[in-house]
Amino acid sequence: MSFKKKGKSIDPKLYLNESPAVISLMSSIVTSGGSLDAAVRKVAADGPKNTSRMFTDLISRVDCRADCDIRDSILELISRFPEGLAPLRRSILMTISATDAKTVPEKVRIMSEATEVILHGIKQTGETYISKLQFPCMAVFGIGIMVPMIVLSLAPMLGIGGMFTMPAGFDERTVRMVVLFLVPLSILAVMVSIKDRNPFMDSEKEWNDVWRVAPILVSIPVAYALAQMDMGVMQIFVVSVVTGSLAVRITVSGPVKREKERAKIENAIRNCLFDLGNRMVTGVNFDSALVEALSMRKESSKLALALEREYVLCRGDIQSAIFECVGPYSNEMANVLCRILVASYRDVRDAGRMATAIAHQFQNEESVRKDMSNKLRGITDMMNGTAAVFAPLILGMSIMMMSPLAQMVGAADVTSTFVTIAVYVVELAALISVFTSLLGGRFRAINVIERFSLLLPVAMVILFVCSSISI
Repeated sequence: MSFKKKGKSIDPKLYLNESPAVISLMSSIVTSGGSLDAAVRKVAADGPKNTSRMFTDLISRVDCRADCDIRDSILELISRFPEGLAPLRRSILMTISATDAKTVPEKVRIMSEATEVILHGIKQTGETYISKLQFPCMAVFGIGIMVPMIVLSLAPMLGIGGMFTMPAGFDERTVRMVVLFLVPLSILAVMVSIKDRNPFMDSEKEWNDVWRVAPILVSIPVAYALAQMDMGVMQIFVVSVVTGSLAVRITVSGPVKREKERAKIENAIRNCLFDLGNRMVTGVNFDSALVEALSMRKESSKLALALEREYVLCRGDIQSAIFECVGPYSNEMANVLCRILVASYRDVRDAGRMATAIAHQFQNEESVRKDMSNKLRGITDMMNGTAAVFAPLILGMSIMMMSPLAQMVGAADVTSTFVTIAVYVVELAALISVFTSLLGGRFRAINVIERFSLLLPVAMVILFVCSSISI
């Protein structure tokens, strides 16, 4: 794939989320005295997937003499970056300037400014993205609640005492069509319209855990057993669905817990970089400094013991020891530690300063992403509340008020209406679970399933309680 092809567009969404890691990699090379060529090759070898592919193509052109110089080649590449990648363009230009700086402190200062440019650009992009979510989220809220409620209210009212003439074809089948198909399809259309707007969405989707939704099928034998006990249709539906969703919750709880533990340890390793850098600046060698820094934190103390044992077994291959112990928790942090290790072979104090600089970069990036996450949380909470509380509450109250109206027009009961709405609540919980996962930074099947297993039991209980109230 050549980026010099005419009309070849570069999608900002593929690269913006990777840009802090790219600049961090280039910074580690440049601040330790490496050249621009070495920095570009480092990103091509160890960088994030999409940028690595882009830089690999660039290096191939230079090595094959299609381009005469790495500097000219990268300048040509970034000149075609779209507006959405302007922060990355400016940061790479600053990186090129840093390679021309004569002193290490000057290189560190320029690369620090390059990191700030990237983070500021990500923050602005995130704020723009969040501001554009207000209308789609309100549309989902309105369509998901108001349309089914109006249809439920309209059906019995049109037949009161012959006051109104029922529209041709407006019967129970029409109500089911609207509630179970048209409304979910409308919500799905809104979701599709914003699917590609998320600039922080990881391009890799993980579907390996889709099978974990299978335990919901336990609701079938549960429903059959309850039917044999002559339980009412409404009770059978609610109990069986709640049982199935709880079975799903039990299935996903293990992997979710392990992922949270992994994230805690990864964060502890990241925080250890400050301590690691300070120890190395005082002259402590990398091996000892890393173990001591990890042992200072409760979350990573066991990792420190494992790493110390691995030092003995690795026969001097410290990089393999790092990947063996740290890799299962974070490949990114394993790569960072190996870069600091390689730098320590030249000068341990310079490597310590590099570790501290990388730690500051991680800290600033985490601060920006947390700020974006906090601003997004209000929207995701509203969507989760819609599926778990507001929709079942309002629709349950609509069924409650519909019951006397149905009796006035001669309907026997509202059981079939309840089943229709209950099926719709299941659909809504599934759609909102996918929707809120799309708003985040990583779309994983297990996250969708976990959220679904939390929303559905609450929604079904609220729906049953509200619709069972007699007036």
